[in-house]
Amino acid sequence: MGIQNVCERILLGAAILSLMACGGDSSTFSILPDGDTFYQNSSSANSRIDILWVIDNSGSMESSQTNLANNFPSFINGFSSRNLDFQMGVVATDTFIALPSMKPIYDSFQSSYYMKQRPQGDWAGLRDGYATHSGVFIINALTPNLNNVFVTNATQGIDGYGDERPLQSMKVALDSPLNAGFLRPNSFLAVIMLTDEDDFSHDGTNYLYNQYTNPSLHSIPSYVDYLDQLTSSQPDRRRYNVHSIAIQDQTCLSQLNGTFSGRLIAQRVNALADATGGIRASLCGSFAAQLELIADNIIELSTQFYLSRVPDPSTIVVRINGVVIPSSGWYYNSSANSIVFQKAYIPPQGAQIQVA
Repeated sequence: MGIQNVCERILLGAAILSLMACGGDSSTFSILPDGDTFYQNSSSANSRIDILWVIDNSGSMESSQTNLANNFPSFINGFSSRNLDFQMGVVATDTFIALPSMKPIYDSFQSSYYMKQRPQGDWAGLRDGYATHSGVFIINALTPNLNNVFVTNATQGIDGYGDERPLQSMKVALDSPLNAGFLRPNSFLAVIMLTDEDDFSHDGTNYLYNQYTNPSLHSIPSYVDYLDQLTSSQPDRRRYNVHSIAIQDQTCLSQLNGTFSGRLIAQRVNALADATGGIRASLCGSFAAQLELIADNIIELSTQFYLSRVPDPSTIVVRINGVVIPSSGWYYNSSANSIVFQKAYIPPQGAQIQVA
């Protein structure tokens, strides 16, 4: 190689190093365009959605269960219209009785319950109704008469155990081998808790009603850690969230306690929803509107697309099946380095998504 060529290469290298140093930081850059291509039905996105309903089946819940049943179409339409791959199961807030340590509760209570004479461990299983039974424990898009089946499954009655523990019951159900096949690999898990009480989950059999400072209570972070591990999630890339349909304020509490006293604002259930990016919905609000809001949140977060490199947000162009999507139809989630679509622009199953 000639001396002139060597010198030219040295000068070029020095110039490049000089350009890289001008900004005063160590950032690197590419002068070439870059992008990612995804498919809504591929492993590059969470195309599977598994939804666990945890329904309070205590004596004051009849009207709330009825409201859920009557307004369920507002929830499910968003999944059905996009042909999304979803599954749903139902458990009650007394599912925790399946734990061996809860045998004193089981012994004193099971004879008065519709699961009477069934083994204690059966309480961990998904439920298919109360007075009537659908025979379907995992509902999906192919379930015949899907709406009717859900209504049957979600009608859990009002004879359940009065110590409602939705958080502990969620964990017992998700851990139980009786429910194998419900939580699928690489799925997005959504947990929806419907209750007019709060959660006082702990390891003992005693009732800790309203004892928010009791050291025996399971902490909210412990349930976040559990769900992180269960779904192989990271704080900036969570493949799950928890939603609260409960009493949100004193006005609603006073309204509902006028017909059945003893209810509580769901402070701890709400805290888990807040910690996982879920929705807080009110038992005193429009069930139709709030169920639709929860469905939109689940679908948006479950169908976000993680980019392979950190972009300059001002340069992003998003296409679905070759059609450019306006910036109002999506947003860049910098904490997860992902593209999240707004409701009207969520890609249908099978769509090609290009992010340039």
